[in-house]
Amino acid sequence: MEFTKRLHAGIQRGEITCSIRIWMRPRVTPGRRYRLGDGEVEVDSIQPIELLDITPALARQSGFASVVELLKTAQHGRGTNVYLVYFHYVGRRPVQARTPVSGKRQRTRILAILKRLPEAEAIAQHSHLSLEVRKKRFGYYLEDHHGDGRIALICKSTDELRDLLEQQVPTQLHVPKYVGNKGWIGLWLDVSPVDWSAAKLALREAYGLVVPKSLTRTL
Repeated sequence: MEFTKRLHAGIQRGEITCSIRIWMRPRVTPGRRYRLGDGEVEVDSIQPIELLDITPALARQSGFASVVELLKTAQHGRGTNVYLVYFHYVGRRPVQARTPVSGKRQRTRILAILKRLPEAEAIAQHSHLSLEVRKKRFGYYLEDHHGDGRIALICKSTDELRDLLEQQVPTQLHVPKYVGNKGWIGLWLDVSPVDWSAAKLALREAYGLVVPKSLTRTL
């Protein structure tokens, strides 16, 4: 929903709260918000009216000096239906600073588990870790993935292990994005308390799914 620039100040001050639009069909929805400068306009209602219903008072309420001036800008495209839209201005919401995610303790625990898996490596990828054995990835340690503010372990899994963890640690287990439909599971590591035995089991099972046979005898 667009407005002539000279109307923006009046809308932002709350002096202009309605608009006349001539459309083929309604283009706004009550309850929805539309960008206006640094804020938004929230539509309260929209109703069809006739041209004769547009009075000088309604024109002034819409920010125009006369009905003629209003009609010069009310027409949009080939529309013939007249609509009266009421709205109110919503100022820009302050952006709250997000507390950086710190997973130092969780990262240390994951690395300790990996040390017990022959040739397992944690390859740093920004704030994340790619968990691999001989260049075969079996999991990820994730901090604030795509800005979600969470700490998680995701790894390959079997259906049996997923069902077991669903019973044992339902608050930790989740379906990870992008790979959840490819046989991977996720475990939150920022809940309280964290069941580290579940994380250890998940990592060992994931490792076992990709580890070369030459290493299996050392497990």
